[in-house]
Amino acid sequence: MKNILFFSTILFLAACNLTKDVEIELPAYESQPVVECYLEPGKPFRLLLTRSYGFFDPLGLDSSFIQKTLWQDAQVTISYNGITEILPNTPSIEPSPLKLYNYTGSSIVPATPGVEYVLNITLPDNRGVITGRTTMLHLVPIDSIVVQWNPNRDSLARALMYVTDDLATTNFYRRMLNVGSLDSVPDQDFLTSDRFSTTALVAFGTGYDFKDGDVIYNSIFHIDKAYYDYVESVQLAVFGNLNPFAQPSSIKSNVSGSANPLGIFTSLVYERDTTVVKK
Repeated sequence: MKNILFFSTILFLAACNLTKDVEIELPAYESQPVVECYLEPGKPFRLLLTRSYGFFDPLGLDSSFIQKTLWQDAQVTISYNGITEILPNTPSIEPSPLKLYNYTGSSIVPATPGVEYVLNITLPDNRGVITGRTTMLHLVPIDSIVVQWNPNRDSLARALMYVTDDLATTNFYRRMLNVGSLDSVPDQDFLTSDRFSTTALVAFGTGYDFKDGDVIYNSIFHIDKAYYDYVESVQLAVFGNLNPFAQPSSIKSNVSGSANPLGIFTSLVYERDTTVVKK
């Protein structure tokens, strides 16, 4: 009798229309200026200034998309050590890895650690101002790259990258590993700190994934906490957009001002070593 009642209930529920369309009024999205400025020693002062889009905004990926996305005609300056560098609205491209900028200065970024840089942007048509501050970090060099072959399958190898960390201060790093080309999708790309380091020598390893002749690009970026928080928040926001059950995540920016901007202004100090896997 219980089984009959159970199946009767299931059939009744299946016959019912349990779906209902719900309309949700979403507030209008207000586009924000987005700043990405990385001070790379030995490279020109460069900055990318764009507009943000709402998740449901039609992008219209036609020939005018780039022009609509890039924010033009802003006044951009970067000041340090009593010097003010003006970044004209001049596009520039770095081919490998591919990077695009729409504001480019004529001077080269010094590599002196400890120097504070101040960013000032005035948007056209009284759209507001953007400011930011960052300090040039010191280079953390790669001590060595060690290739080890799998003792159980000698056709595959792993690569160990060693760096020396300063345990007297809190340091943040971004580790990237590309195979074949710097423009390839990274095999590794993650953030870390030395919070749990017990020795100065830190190893970044891989699995036994590489064959004889593979070209490996090991990169170690010494980053500040602002950049660490920014990249982490971007990754969480992307995950939230892809997961309907995740909570929305805000971007942790270190730029501010009346223009209500998003983005990052930071030094980008890194070392890169190319290794050809050979038996």
